Amino acid sequence: MKIATIARDVSHSPNMAANDAAILGCVADELRAKGLQVIEANEAELPDGCAAVCHMSRSPGLLKRLKEAERCGVTVINSPAAVENCSRLKMMQKMKEAGIKQPPYCLIDERTPLESLRYPAWLKRTDGWSIHSDDVCFVRNADEAKEAFDNMRSRGITRVVHCGHIAGDIVKFYGVGKNFFRHIYPDPEKSKFGLEKINGAPHRYPFSLDEMKRTVFSAAESIGLEIYGGDCIVCEDGAIYIIDMNDFPSFSAIRDEAAGEIAEYIINRITEER
Repeated sequence: MKIATIARDVSHSPNMAANDAAILGCVADELRAKGLQVIEANEAELPDGCAAVCHMSRSPGLLKRLKEAERCGVTVINSPAAVENCSRLKMMQKMKEAGIKQPPYCLIDERTPLESLRYPAWLKRTDGWSIHSDDVCFVRNADEAKEAFDNMRSRGITRVVHCGHIAGDIVKFYGVGKNFFRHIYPDPEKSKFGLEKINGAPHRYPFSLDEMKRTVFSAAESIGLEIYGGDCIVCEDGAIYIIDMNDFPSFSAIRDEAAGEIAEYIINRITEER
């Protein structure tokens, strides 16, 4: 059986290109160890004759081709539709429809009176994924919001999500299907853009791990993700808010363990569909 892995283009992997490449390479090694033929490709390629494609792509052109492959019976993980659902506004809307607890948010544009909104808050680009350090900005008041929004507008971003700030511990999580789940407290010095520093050092507030797992699994299901990660806030009272979901993260903190789980998941998915 032949399986293709497709790496994420570096333009969609700011400060994380090496880690993204590493997890996919480990998954390929695990699949080979289980007796499968693996073709490691990039976003310019889509090998023929594969039973499955495990990819990290976010490029519209390749996602379109992967949709065609799905229609022809190829197992594609994550599905192109799920990846597209990870675009910021779509993701938040999907989770809202599913009743997932997340910070309060609203959509703003140049007509929105910024002084009427609550602060502190986060301004987040609505389309696509964060590829620039200013695609997600923490703002303490309307003046800072205006400056951040003006910066985004200068880069062609005309609509922005205004998202309430939630005080508490940032917790990163990783999942594969509904069987594998891990969580960690991130190191603020090793983050993509250093935004974890805003919430400060973790207090390690007590919370229900079962509730976190149920919430994350429900969030992933609402978006359609099979291999995923993200961030949540755990408040002093134990309340859990999802603040981000990512399609196929680098799993850098748990790479070896995750690679085996991902490979096993891919094999099971192929078996189920045949």
